[in-house]
Amino acid sequence: MTPPETAAQRAENPLLVERHGRVVTLTLDRPHRRNAMSTEMLNQLAYTLRELMGPGGDAPGALVLTGAGGTFSSGADTREPDWRDLSRRAVRRAHFRTVFAALHEAPFPVVAAVEGYALGGGLELALACDLVVAGEGALFGLPELGVGAVPGGGAVHSLLRRAGRGVAARMLLIPGERVRADELARLGAVERTVPDGGALAEAQALAASVAAQDPALLEAGVRLLRDSGHLDRTAALGVENGYWWQAASAANRNPA
Repeated sequence: MTPPETAAQRAENPLLVERHGRVVTLTLDRPHRRNAMSTEMLNQLAYTLRELMGPGGDAPGALVLTGAGGTFSSGADTREPDWRDLSRRAVRRAHFRTVFAALHEAPFPVVAAVEGYALGGGLELALACDLVVAGEGALFGLPELGVGAVPGGGAVHSLLRRAGRGVAARMLLIPGERVRADELARLGAVERTVPDGGALAEAQALAASVAAQDPALLEAGVRLLRDSGHLDRTAALGVENGYWWQAASAANRNPA
């Protein structure tokens, strides 16, 4: 059983921000709670993402999202005192939606580095990233039905699209079902697996190689990736054509 949170632990900053060159790493930092996402953590994550995207900010070339203490995130913090209060849950829900919207709108690629558990909202956070790097033994699951909720951050849609109905149904409907990273990699929902303990280093190296590309072209690429997946072929080709012209214009302004 996870021990209760102390007053000192509640006062800690639940999000660490580090920059190395053009790569920013955001670390969910509540290891005593398996990085369960409190209202404060969500608030800080949403605020930090918006700051990185702000017009006056120094936007990174790529972002890495990870968790401290050998686990990514066990999901929403169901031990917050007001967890069952609907009005407070609505506030947390708004923060969740702000975080997912910011990840979708970010003009730079986002890489998840997953170790240990990525459950519920933690899985949704990982799948909202453009690339997922995971330790081979990392476990993914959707336990929401067992705690009086349903997934609300797009994980089911992402799993249906990236891994298929079978694994989405298993994770959503079977109590306690956990799927290992190596299986999700075979199905296409995880891009790279590495030996346990190596996900962050691999994700940061991958992010650095991605971030070395032209920022305008990279932004066009990530927006094309995010905006095309739900469209039919005709609509997707129209989106692709728009980003092709955006990239061509950027290349013409800044010839190599």
